[in-house]
Amino acid sequence: MDLDTLTPAQRGALEQLQALTNGGDPEVAVGVLSSVDWDVQRAAEVVFDGVSPAHTTQPPPEASHIEQFEVDESEQGLLSGRRSGREFRQVESNSFSAVLARPVRVVFNILAIPLYPLLSILRFIFRALRLPVPNFAPFTFSTLSYRPLGPGAGREAKDPKSVAERWVLALEEETGAVCISRSGRRRTDASGSSVATGVAGPSTLTSRGSAWDGSVGEGDMKLLPDFFLGSYEEFARTCQKDIKIGCIVIVSEEHDDVAEFKRSTLTDPTFVRIIQENDILVWGGDIRDREAWSASQKLQATTYPFVAFIALQPRRAPASAEPPAPTMTILSRHQGPSIPSTSAPTAAQTLVKHLTEQLLPRVNPILDKLRSQEAERERERALRAEQDRAFEESRRRDAERAQQRAQQERAAAEEKKRAAEAEARRAAERRKAEEAKKLWEAHRMSWRRWIRRGLVVREPRPGETGRGKTMRVGIRMPDGRRVVRFFGENDTVTALYAYVDSLFIPPEYVQDADPVSPPEGGSAGEDGLAGEMQHSGKSVDKWWGFKIVLAYPRKEIEWAPEKRIGDIDALKGGAQVVVEPIADEDCAQGKAKGPAGSVDDDDEYHTESE
Repeated sequence: MDLDTLTPAQRGALEQLQALTNGGDPEVAVGVLSSVDWDVQRAAEVVFDGVSPAHTTQPPPEASHIEQFEVDESEQGLLSGRRSGREFRQVESNSFSAVLARPVRVVFNILAIPLYPLLSILRFIFRALRLPVPNFAPFTFSTLSYRPLGPGAGREAKDPKSVAERWVLALEEETGAVCISRSGRRRTDASGSSVATGVAGPSTLTSRGSAWDGSVGEGDMKLLPDFFLGSYEEFARTCQKDIKIGCIVIVSEEHDDVAEFKRSTLTDPTFVRIIQENDILVWGGDIRDREAWSASQKLQATTYPFVAFIALQPRRAPASAEPPAPTMTILSRHQGPSIPSTSAPTAAQTLVKHLTEQLLPRVNPILDKLRSQEAERERERALRAEQDRAFEESRRRDAERAQQRAQQERAAAEEKKRAAEAEARRAAERRKAEEAKKLWEAHRMSWRRWIRRGLVVREPRPGETGRGKTMRVGIRMPDGRRVVRFFGENDTVTALYAYVDSLFIPPEYVQDADPVSPPEGGSAGEDGLAGEMQHSGKSVDKWWGFKIVLAYPRKEIEWAPEKRIGDIDALKGGAQVVVEPIADEDCAQGKAKGPAGSVDDDDEYHTESE
């Protein structure tokens, strides 16, 4: 096909394919393009992957799902998540030049074998001196055949981070420079403190207004910017997430301008300083690698070296509509040689001028606004999170207080229940004790009335000598009453106790109605009384319910069966005695109308001896 008959669109496709393949026969390129309906991407697949073009008429291919950048404020299509599944394989050309080049290359390789040790020594010296390593290949055949863009036999496919790191190391070796993070140099921030950089990778600098250390980029060490180690997709996502400007550097070793671009532009101190001071992320690669080739397709690179700047930019929207979210946009593209240094598109001076006079003044205000908005959103998120935490803490405290109140109420209810049960038990015990007391009082009253009839003896008559000498005994009762009673010295202590016991009988129980026999079939006499005491299980004092003591000196007159009053020295000649009640918790006690009084030494009664 005659090249003069091509349309402008076909000429553009031809130029793009020739740029990708580093020239080549135009007629072969036209034939490949015509076989795929002038689709540059499908033609590149034919060249790179060896895919045979369809010979039959095919319907127009569907639109590619790979969204591409457009210059200035176009969306970054990489973030759609599409990844190319293309395998990079070495493609052998079928042209006559490639067939002729193979035996010539073999001959030159054989002749160069003796020079390999010398070349190795020279490479070691250049590396030790941190000088650019020249290409010592004896001969290249770029003029004889097309060198495929895919990795050659010695280039193994690796993960994007390993590929990027390998490319950075090769760049350092070729230029004799080192990345700032690898150099061990330190930069000084705006406050004057030094900031150490880490390993090669995405920049960790945060201050945009930092002051570049004057020693960096000068002297005997050339510096390279820190490169992002990872895939191009990760790089674009990082730029979007961190709201930073991204710089993409794509090279092709097939282009003669690339070596000079690496040595002059990428190591230029002013360019490196601008990149670092403005915290611009840098990513680079060679189109022989998958990620770089995919990035070149998305960025529509046509020649190399290629430099592009991307960043978040707001989308255009009608004034009445709500402004859409910002998207990744190509800010500028620069491709071509870096010589002359003052006007070439990829020269350091050109890029620095573009950055300082056009890109940064236009983009930084937008990014600052986006950062402030993101910071405000972050503050709002932090405030909401703090409010949520405070609400959760308040809810937790309320729940704890409610739980504590419930526990306290349960404890109070249980305590109240226990108190009620204890009170019920005490009331039952009191009722039982009262019933037992009533029964005992009734039982004791029956014995007391029988004792008054059967055991209380009459007082001796004047001149009566059968009962022995008459003794006068003054008795003071617990209720304060004073009674005088005469006993014979031959009378028993039981007679004294029986008389005192009869004093506890209420007046309504008349003596004539007293029983003539002991209650419940008991035996008469003192033996029956002792048997009753033993049967009741109570002690003598508790059975009687009182004890009799001398008023002065205080001495108890104990009851004992068949014991004579005259045998008690304290009662000889008469005495004053006091009746003291005995409290019995287990049984009822005799009714006392008043508490036992204190012992009174003078009860106004006198014995016969007085």
